[in-house]
Amino acid sequence: MLQYHVAVCDDERFAADAIATAAERELSLRGAQADVEVYTVLEELAKRMDSVGFDLVLLDIEMPGIDGIQFGRALREIGFGTDIIYVSNSEDRVFESLSLRPIGFVRKSRFNQDMAEAIETFVRERRKTSTNRTITLKMAHAMGTFSVDDIAYVEAHRREKVVHLANGRTEEVLTTLDEMGEKLAPFGFYRVHKGYLVNFAHVRQLTPQGFVVGRDLVPIGRSKVADARRAYMDYLNDKNSIML
Repeated sequence: MLQYHVAVCDDERFAADAIATAAERELSLRGAQADVEVYTVLEELAKRMDSVGFDLVLLDIEMPGIDGIQFGRALREIGFGTDIIYVSNSEDRVFESLSLRPIGFVRKSRFNQDMAEAIETFVRERRKTSTNRTITLKMAHAMGTFSVDDIAYVEAHRREKVVHLANGRTEEVLTTLDEMGEKLAPFGFYRVHKGYLVNFAHVRQLTPQGFVVGRDLVPIGRSKVADARRAYMDYLNDKNSIML
């Protein structure tokens, strides 16, 4: 059974509980099990996300202080790959949310229908990812399977290899960087340094010092500067990204 870690945040507790119940029901109908956490304050959710990765967050838009769209923008700027569903009466802000690539928008006026459609889209896209875009790596006491889209970069410290995930977590693996580089190359990863592999999909900025990935700066090896930059530009061109 598919398992997902889900967070719900609405400043009205009864609404947050209703959203959580509906999301859990729709996931269950699609053969998925959900561990759902409910919040009424975005700052508390943000603090929790410093240590726990969520597959999906369902956010109200109109909330005191930081609203749901500002919060979603912060997640994207940091590099979190968490899927977002907005649940709101603020239908006029649908277009404002589109730049954040939400998986769905649930109007409270059409709550049940929109929730079913949004969760259906989430599960369908996650199934595609888990089926076609995974890598299995040797760990200390087991084999770990990761979605390649969740890996921001890989760092080697002598014999230790650390997988940095988009949600901020890290995992130590025993698979060599050479082997990972070969397996991950078809998915947009590049060996930018003898000790680093970068997922170009998570690069926020290319600077003279290296690639900015989330909050981290990944250096480029002196001998790889030209090739790494060319590879990144080729990646952007292949994705039809707009460069200004």
